[in-house]
Amino acid sequence: MLPIVGDVALPTDYRERFANRLRSLREAAGLSIDKASEQGGLSTNFWGSVERMEKEPCLDSISGFARGLGISVRMLMTLEGDDTYDPERKELNSILDLLRPEELVLILKISKLIYNYKAERLTSAEPR
Repeated sequence: MLPIVGDVALPTDYRERFANRLRSLREAAGLSIDKASEQGGLSTNFWGSVERMEKEPCLDSISGFARGLGISVRMLMTLEGDDTYDPERKELNSILDLLRPEELVLILKISKLIYNYKAERLTSAEPR
């Protein structure tokens, strides 16, 4: 049972949920901690300590994590189990639920191609 403050149930595992989300997004993006922290302007030691739940990030750090992953803060903070997904994401999840395993593999490959294309375009647009 979650503790209640006013009318809001507070999750007791928020740090673990955030750490898992941060790690899974970084790994899904194919980023090392070194690369992600560099892109986000954070130290590698700090990034790793948050993923290991040794430290808790402040708002500035959360913004840095999002930059490092190339996503919005809102997307980063959408923790597993939250029902704050956009209608498009809900529809996509419903479609994914209907696919066979080999079709899911194909969708995953296509998604990674799209992500890598976006990442390459952002990298090539950076001033040198």
